[in-house]
Amino acid sequence: MAVLFVTLGMTVPPAPGTGSSSQQRQAFLYAAACEGDAGASTRAGFPDASNTGVPPGTQLTDYTGPMTIETPGTVIEGKIITGQLNVAAPDVVIKNCVVKFDGWWGIQAENGKNITVKNCKFIGPGYGAESNAAILGAGTFIGNDISKSENGIVLSGGSSVVKGNYIHDLEAAGEPHYDGISVQGGQNGVLIEGNTIDSRQTSNIIIKSDFGSINDVRVNNNLMIGDAGYAIYSYGGVNGYSTTGIKITNNHIEKGHWNYYAVQNSDTTFSGNIEYPKNKAPRPREVTPDNPLPSACGGADTQP
Repeated sequence: MAVLFVTLGMTVPPAPGTGSSSQQRQAFLYAAACEGDAGASTRAGFPDASNTGVPPGTQLTDYTGPMTIETPGTVIEGKIITGQLNVAAPDVVIKNCVVKFDGWWGIQAENGKNITVKNCKFIGPGYGAESNAAILGAGTFIGNDISKSENGIVLSGGSSVVKGNYIHDLEAAGEPHYDGISVQGGQNGVLIEGNTIDSRQTSNIIIKSDFGSINDVRVNNNLMIGDAGYAIYSYGGVNGYSTTGIKITNNHIEKGHWNYYAVQNSDTTFSGNIEYPKNKAPRPREVTPDNPLPSACGGADTQP
């Protein structure tokens, strides 16, 4: 089956030919909101460096505990963790930490069920070494600032909530294929909501059944910007596995190098997304994650 490249939902009209890039972006926001106030909310905008990561005033000390966590329910808070932290126990909580890693993962929790990683700052090796992602696991990932790795968050099997994270400045040595958030088999019941994903080369979000079937993934109210090939991949039928129940709703999406979406053999529906031409997307502080496209503006349930 041929790949279907789709551009669905409302597309914001072209920006004026004159004025600064900031003025042009604002013109897009006004057009998208119908009534001209998309950028006027007093609420905090989408996640960026100012509202993610370790909260201001947190006292940090060096982490001196084990680099493999085997005790269920362990809580690590307010630490500077250097190196890859392996989580092999359920219900581990890691919050208000800085994680500096120069290898494959920042936190590797594939065998640690229901991990929580909240308000942490991840700094990978960048171009200095090959890496995979800041986080591998399934659980709850909220308010993290992630940079300098090949991928931001790679979800393992099961259900997860990925909310309010800032994924940006992805860099890695070798031959990387950059993805902001990766959902590549075994997931069932995933919410990806309210994140800023500034990606490059491959995708902001990839949903692809490489390693197992995928079901019930909701991608809602995210800001997807940068220079990805496609903002979103949604592929099923890979290695005989299915991809079903994918809902892409109310997102602000910048066009990728090739297009907005690549969909193949996947049960994927779209509604209420605001699509911006290349280099015309808003910055995180210019829109809010609780400001989806009003249905009166033309947003409608659509699917490829």
